[in-house]
Order: sequence, then C-alpha cells, then structure tokens
Amino acid sequence: MTRYLFRTLFIVSSLIIIAWVWQLQQQTTAVYYNDYTQQLGQRLSTIAAGSLTPWLNQTLISEQPDFREQLDNTLSIYLTLGHFRGIAVFNRFGVELGNVGQVDNIVTFVDEHPIDYSVFVAPIKVDDVTTGYIRFVVDDDIMANQQVQLHKQQQGMFVLTLLLGIIVGGFLVRLYYRKARRAFTQ
Repeated sequence: MTRYLFRTLFIVSSLIIIAWVWQLQQQTTAVYYNDYTQQLGQRLSTIAAGSLTPWLNQTLISEQPDFREQLDNTLSIYLTLGHFRGIAVFNRFGVELGNVGQVDNIVTFVDEHPIDYSVFVAPIKVDDVTTGYIRFVVDDDIMANQQVQLHKQQQGMFVLTLLLGIIVGGFLVRLYYRKARRAFTQ
C-alpha cells in the first residue's frame, strides 16, 4: 500500500513541478522578448544612424540637389530588412529629409492606427555633433507573431523533452523492478 502511495505522491509532485517549470518558462520568455525587442530596435537605429553619418555630412557640405533620391533608396533598403511601418530621417532642426513606409506623420499615424507599435530614434552624429535623427516605427503585432512562433517552438521542445523523459523514466523503472524481482527470487 505504501508503494502505491509513494508512486502517487511522486507522480503528483512531478506534475506540479512540470506545471511550475512551464509557467516559469512562459514568464521568462515574455521578459526576454521585451528586452530583445528593445535592444534590437535600439541597435538597428544606432547602426542605421552610423551608416547615414557620412552621407548626411556630405549632403550638408555640398547641398546636393539629388540627396532625397539617394536617401529614399537607402531607407527603402532598410525598410526591407525588418518589420517596419516607416523610417524617417530628420536634420538637427527637425526638418524631414526623407521618409519611406506607411508613416508620413507620426501624430496622424497614432490617431488613425490604434495598434501597438514601438518608435526608436537615434541621433546621427558627425564629429560628436548631432546633425540629424533617424526614426524607426516598428509594428508590435508583427514582432508579437514572431514571438508566438518562437514560443510554439519552445513549447514543442519542452513537450518533446517531457515525453522523452517519461519514456526513459519508464524504461529505467521497468529495469529496476526486473532486477528487484530477480534479486528477490534468488
């Protein structure tokens, strides 16, 4: 009788621990995703700002008439790299130099679209002097869909590991009882 009680307690405690680990994993994934999204947006805007520094410095010095076409091509390339709603470049006075994507004006975009989004702004510096800014508007729904896919993969791996553990555990218990029976009969 105590053997069955011990097995039942072991199974119940194992299920409780599994549920606790599952919940802990979900919370950790949510925190990790938030940090990842923030770091990704900040790094991407910083890298883009750094790559635009020579171009903006040359444009301010030479006053090229075709700088908007060059800037729009560059921003279009950035737009294809990620899940952005819009990218804009401003000079240090806040005058828009170029804009690609769906966000022409951030104020009207906020009024018209009640979705969640993130905005990342990075300064464009030339010789440690801020000469402009770049703004990325990221659609959080797209990022959330990626997170859901990642979460499904993690859950699949967790279930697969759990099933493998149950199979190996059952095999080891069966082996133990075979040896115990042989030892008892001898």
